[in-house]
Amino acid sequence: MAHSVNRQSREEAAPVKHPVGSLRPWRRLLARVPQITEAIGVEVPPDLLMRSFTHRSFSHEHPDAPNNERLEFLGDSVIQAIATIYLFNRFPDMTEREMSSLRMTAVREEGLAKIALELSLDHFLLLGKGAGREGDREQKSLLCDTFEALVGAVFLSGGWPAAEKFAGPRLEKRMEENLRELDGANPYMDWKTTLSVLARSMDLGEPAFSTRPDQEKGGFESECSLPSGEILAEGRGRKKKAAEEEAAKLSWKALKDRSGGD
Repeated sequence: MAHSVNRQSREEAAPVKHPVGSLRPWRRLLARVPQITEAIGVEVPPDLLMRSFTHRSFSHEHPDAPNNERLEFLGDSVIQAIATIYLFNRFPDMTEREMSSLRMTAVREEGLAKIALELSLDHFLLLGKGAGREGDREQKSLLCDTFEALVGAVFLSGGWPAAEKFAGPRLEKRMEENLRELDGANPYMDWKTTLSVLARSMDLGEPAFSTRPDQEKGGFESECSLPSGEILAEGRGRKKKAAEEEAAKLSWKALKDRSGGD
């Protein structure tokens, strides 16, 4: 009998599990679905929309609430595909290596977080209490993940046309901004690639390098020119690659000065 009483006491002491629909934060966000729809400019079924804004910290505290991690995984792939197609069409002569470098730069966390802020996605997040206290609402990774999840939800709701219409113009805007902001500090691109992207974005064609041994000083000297025949700059280095990188760096600076440094 004592064993039965103890077991009953433990069961009565266990927390009561609330269905997600009964949770106040969930109901508040559900009531804001029309506002969210207006902010993002596309209609998504409420269940998908709610899930795309539910962070794992919230579902950890409320197990009945599905989080956005699977949608984030899907959205990331859709975003990669949109960026790839844009770059493929935008730069018909660009090499696979150059496109990969530029895509990596274009869809990095900072850019996607900026899009999320432009859409005011940070106003609609469902976070756990701990995440809210720690200020995660403004973290770039959180905003990036939310945008990716939303793209995944749009894709599931309306297929590729809807996802491309929703995310395409925003991603293209960020990629064009990245083209203007590229500099040698970019961790994904060397100077030759950076110069190539800038020159093509200015419709100047593909820069070429004429490199030869430097008979007087040793090492190599490289001359960088445009298809028009215009010589942009010369560079020198102990090795051929170093000379071409120096010429590319100086040429990039010349083109940036020409474009007003935008």
